[in-house]
Amino acid sequence: MGTVVTVMNMKGGVGKTTVTMHLAGMITRMQQTSGKPVKVLAIDYDPQFNLSQAFLPAKTYFELEKLRKTSIAVLLEDDSDLNPYQLQVSGNLIPPAVSDIASRVLSMPNGSLLDLVPSTLDLMYVALGQANANTKPIEERFEKFMDECRENYDLVFIDCHPAGSLFTKTALKNSQHVLIPVSPQKFSARGIGLMMEFIKKKGNGDPAVTPHILFNLAPRTGISKQETEIRANPRFAKYCLDKNLKRYKAFADPEGGKGFVWSSGKAYSSEAFFNLRAVAAEFVDRLGQTK
Repeated sequence: MGTVVTVMNMKGGVGKTTVTMHLAGMITRMQQTSGKPVKVLAIDYDPQFNLSQAFLPAKTYFELEKLRKTSIAVLLEDDSDLNPYQLQVSGNLIPPAVSDIASRVLSMPNGSLLDLVPSTLDLMYVALGQANANTKPIEERFEKFMDECRENYDLVFIDCHPAGSLFTKTALKNSQHVLIPVSPQKFSARGIGLMMEFIKKKGNGDPAVTPHILFNLAPRTGISKQETEIRANPRFAKYCLDKNLKRYKAFADPEGGKGFVWSSGKAYSSEAFFNLRAVAAEFVDRLGQTK
């Protein structure tokens, strides 16, 4: 069974989508030299669909959206009559097969691959709508979908909506790990504290979710005041990755499947590549994956 990692922070502007796309891609690429191929899936679970825009050309994305090959199909059987004030809970508890809605975005010679389940702005209806019935059917559909994902992939990343919602609840409930990107901003520690509370209150007898804190957009030299404070906090210290993802323009370039550091010729892209590789290697090690 595969491992599921939700990438989430209750504070915006920390680069969670940037972290998701680059770790998913780099881990897929790293395995080409390790012998055993790895199957990675990235699920865009954010109505802003930035992860989808990074990996998919616009024409491809809109074709998939038209065919309902997005994450909203996992939650709702029918999205033809969406209402921002009233969420219509599906009566059908069977989600689509992951093979029906996932798109291949990266293939390696040894068989390693990265697939993507794109998102859609229409997912905002689910975030805003008030359910006229219990949301259990939605939760059950998502759980069944994630069970199938774990059967078919070694590692699954969920790029989650950055606010407490049904998305937060379902993502955490079906994850074994949560990766919390943190950037050197005011109130960074507060965002981590909120995430820790969500994790702590997961409840209902579910297995604990293991948190991992990754400093993103870190300065290339030196350590920010915020990082120093967080690493010194006994509540957070043991969850912090040793490696940081540093601030490189190359990390902000991907769009339409192009511009990733592993194929970029721009200045400092090589430094960004090796920085990302070091972070990915440490994270894989923490997950207990075989390299």
